[in-house]
Amino acid sequence: MAVLLESPTLVAAIGLFLLTATGIFYTQSRSLGALISVGVAVLLTAGGLIAERSIVTSAEAVRAEVHDLFDAIADNDLPAVIALLDPAASNMQADAQTLMPMFRVLSAGEGGRVRVAINDNTATAELKPVIKVTHQSTGATGVYFDGLTLRLVKRDDRWRFTDYTAAEDWRKGAAKLSR
Repeated sequence: MAVLLESPTLVAAIGLFLLTATGIFYTQSRSLGALISVGVAVLLTAGGLIAERSIVTSAEAVRAEVHDLFDAIADNDLPAVIALLDPAASNMQADAQTLMPMFRVLSAGEGGRVRVAINDNTATAELKPVIKVTHQSTGATGVYFDGLTLRLVKRDDRWRFTDYTAAEDWRKGAAKLSR
């Protein structure tokens, strides 16, 4: 069921199949019952699409938080980044407060698919972001596009970032750009 709530394409494909099957049945029989079945197929498809759009699963909520994080990074908005972090995420807060003032972010994005794993009130998001920055003092430009694992916790019906693991150490890359 969760798969149907996370994919409008799947809901639309099932609806199209139902509509095709009932449409063939109607064109062959031209009966009132077959016409009603076409109408029911349309209503089921519309209802499924409305339900898919209105119900937000935990995985969709985590993806939305990841998207919000990268929007805040792309906007060079340190207070917005800090607001998305869990108060106990001292390492992430320290990294954001150290690295963000050093750089002007030219672009930042999730870089494609965000894989999410939910376990009760914790989640893990794996992605390959693309972050392009310019060092404020040297003008050197760098791009990060390696793997990133973000860990989140659900507090007060909101997902908050608690920690991360980067495939490459961002601090080393920042040090290279500062030379």
